[in-house]
Amino acid sequence: MKLTRVLVVEDDADIQKVIRMSLKIRGVSEVVLVETGTECIERLAGFTPDVILLDVMMPHVDGYETCRRLKQDPGTRAIPVIFLTARVQKADRERGMKLGALGYLTKPFDPMTLHDQILELLSEPSGPETEKGGGADN
Repeated sequence: MKLTRVLVVEDDADIQKVIRMSLKIRGVSEVVLVETGTECIERLAGFTPDVILLDVMMPHVDGYETCRRLKQDPGTRAIPVIFLTARVQKADRERGMKLGALGYLTKPFDPMTLHDQILELLSEPSGPETEKGGGADN
């Protein structure tokens, strides 16, 4: 699978830049950045990404609620969601997976392997619960 369109839902501008650069270097042609869950849902009107990278801790609507809304909507439920968050507790990961996320990557993450981790999750046939990343709370 070739990754061409990614929607990144992240409220930290520095992390946005690192993710964008990491994915662009690996050939992702379209990396769309939004800061809130509400913006994520609004941006999906007329735009279908290959995957959504979703932070948990954001203002107004958190990542869990955003994922719940995405998975309840017939127009967006099929879009894979991967959490990319500093929330590293087992209960946090389980909550995200129960909401329908494909995977759970943790911050800090390695920008050099982020693309490959996303592709690995997207290629898993059953979408099992997966945790990858640095594991340290950032």
